[in-house]
Amino acid sequence: MSSIAWDGRQYPYVYGRELKIAPGLKLHTEAVERLDPITYEVIRHALWNINVEHGLTIMKISGSPICAYGHDFNPCLLDEKGDFVFFGPFLQYLSSATSSAVKWTLEYRSENPGIEEDDIFLTNDPWIGATHQSDVTLIAPVFWEGELFCWVGNTLHQWDLGGTSPGGFNPMAPDVYWEAGCIPPIKIVERGRLRRDLEEEYIRRSRMPELVALDLRAEIAGCHVARERIKQLLARYGAATVKGVMRKLQDDSERAFVRRLATIPDGTWREVGWVEWAHPGDRRVYRNCLTLTKRGDQLIFSNEGTDPQAGTLNCTLVAWRGAIMAMVSAQLLFDQMFVVEGAYRHVQFQVQPGTLTCALFPAAVSAAPALTLLQTIALSGLVISKMLACSDDPELRTEVQSCMGAPMYPIAALSGLNQRGSPYVSFLLDPVGAALAGLSWRDGVDTGGWPWDLQSTMPNVEENEWFYPILYLWRRELPDSGGAGMFRGGNAAELAFLPHGTERITLFTATGHCAVPGPGLFGGFPTSTTRYALVRNTRVRSLLSAGHVPDRLEALGGHVEYLPPKAFDIVQNPDDVFVMSWASAGGYGDPLRRDPHRVAEDYREGRLTRGWAQRAYGVVLDETGTVLAQETERLRRQMRRHRIGTEPKPQTAADEPDARLLAEGLKLVGGWIRCRYCDHPLSPPTENYKLHCLRKSLPIQDANPYILDPKLYIEETLEWRHFYCPGCGALLQTELARPSDPPLWDLQLDLGTK
Repeated sequence: MSSIAWDGRQYPYVYGRELKIAPGLKLHTEAVERLDPITYEVIRHALWNINVEHGLTIMKISGSPICAYGHDFNPCLLDEKGDFVFFGPFLQYLSSATSSAVKWTLEYRSENPGIEEDDIFLTNDPWIGATHQSDVTLIAPVFWEGELFCWVGNTLHQWDLGGTSPGGFNPMAPDVYWEAGCIPPIKIVERGRLRRDLEEEYIRRSRMPELVALDLRAEIAGCHVARERIKQLLARYGAATVKGVMRKLQDDSERAFVRRLATIPDGTWREVGWVEWAHPGDRRVYRNCLTLTKRGDQLIFSNEGTDPQAGTLNCTLVAWRGAIMAMVSAQLLFDQMFVVEGAYRHVQFQVQPGTLTCALFPAAVSAAPALTLLQTIALSGLVISKMLACSDDPELRTEVQSCMGAPMYPIAALSGLNQRGSPYVSFLLDPVGAALAGLSWRDGVDTGGWPWDLQSTMPNVEENEWFYPILYLWRRELPDSGGAGMFRGGNAAELAFLPHGTERITLFTATGHCAVPGPGLFGGFPTSTTRYALVRNTRVRSLLSAGHVPDRLEALGGHVEYLPPKAFDIVQNPDDVFVMSWASAGGYGDPLRRDPHRVAEDYREGRLTRGWAQRAYGVVLDETGTVLAQETERLRRQMRRHRIGTEPKPQTAADEPDARLLAEGLKLVGGWIRCRYCDHPLSPPTENYKLHCLRKSLPIQDANPYILDPKLYIEETLEWRHFYCPGCGALLQTELARPSDPPLWDLQLDLGTK
């Protein structure tokens, strides 16, 4: 359910609401209730394979690198009312839009122009069925014996659909009218025939019409393949049997979801993210809040406290909901083969309209996936992790993770004439190699990908150089960039290129996290930040002529110009080098509790420097990477003493049999939240435990070697807060906040419930 009603335009479908469908449209609802296990497994996997083949068909036909490398698409299989059957395994946050599009189409198109066999509908309207205008959704009804049996659908990012900014992301749009147009569901394929008039209207607005036309056909082909495969399945096993399998998949997903919720006490968990620059020159910072409340078998997600919609930072409720459900699927339904419908039956979305995460028309929303939407995925992973850390189930606690890497995608868009004299527009897909978060039991993976699309791959340097007029100087992982922690976040990467085969490149940027990083978890340090730089008038060409390839910014010479998170019409000349690094993943747990031998291994493998090992982890290494044990023990005790201003207690306490774990460093025993390491009592669970910790505020740039002074980007001051156990000096939690903000009450339990 939602706190606001579905009006068919601003807000997506509310679960459980009866759809108003034209009387002439017959829906197939007959389903076999008792299925023999072998038939069930055969059909279940056949449906799964149909959805995968649907996605692979799109990949084979599409001409877009963003499809091949970024997996910026997703196929879906839905039942007759648009409820999910399968919604993976590619870019899952897109899928919420597909369900909304189907339900909208059923209610607003079933009478006029009607929904008929072999039709396909297209929409890119972010208030109906898309995450932003570039993510084009196609949905196709599947009829059997005159009844609408189910739907297949897909969403694919299109390169350019017009508007005032090449490539679709406009960092300076004041409203949606500056962006690519919003298309409510239209019948692009009618009775199996692509409508030429609508196709021409659709591609006419694009700067790259041939690629857009090809991608449109890729989506249509995917729908055709999936629809034909389903009809073959219906002919072989019967419609009622196949529908029975669909219903059982949804019901089994629900049972798994409810069973897991039963291991978690009722409570509320919160997280806050920050994003800067609503438009070029803004220099302000905005708050994105996410609250998760569990009550019995229900999860309630709220955006209360999020700042009002502003500039280009906004996403719609359709996109926000999809972002959340991507992590619900990954962390709570990891064994359900992307059958997320069971969770939808028990998830509510309570939103404040007119905010960054529930923007009202005509807000600018083209940058949503790169900015607030992606950040919401990261925040969702954090609030769900805080909830799962309280579970009785050890398996569920292994799903706890810190902030993912690239929690806002760094858009660096290129346009101009390529090395073959043809116009081009694109943005770099290298940050798809995002870092994976530190988990409760292992380190994050350096440049490992997305937690909700582990199939994505970074593009090859050579292929980028073939597509675009650029020459890479380096692309390398950044040691020390991953958030420090008991288990560290994965390291991020950096790239640098200069123009090649062209006189100039026009760039624009659209991202966040240049000034304020993503959070750590349970004392883990934050992520690094995104950084754009243009090094003007370098000596690179003379170095290359002499046989030297520079691999560091310091070797380029010239003048370094740091670019803001949102900028337009930046000209890169032949001797200028563009350098970009993206945010790493956050750390998990107090870095002083990391095994020193893990630190030593990181140093020997080039993932960590000796200086950061000592500053962040309190580990002293010699030049060979050997741990100096006595010096390390002495330094760590000294650092804990400095934290609390007194001699720390030994960290020797063991978990009592009746203790409920609440976080890496917190437990609930005898009605009190206590330090897990020294048993120091902090507060009853009805109070904010942070108010009973020792608190220290540090500059944000102390959190990571790759964070520049935030004043380079924003006027407002934010601080990095530490909350220490007063007994042993353990770092229990950190947060990023304004100095005037009260400590975030991120763990709030309801006593006596489970």
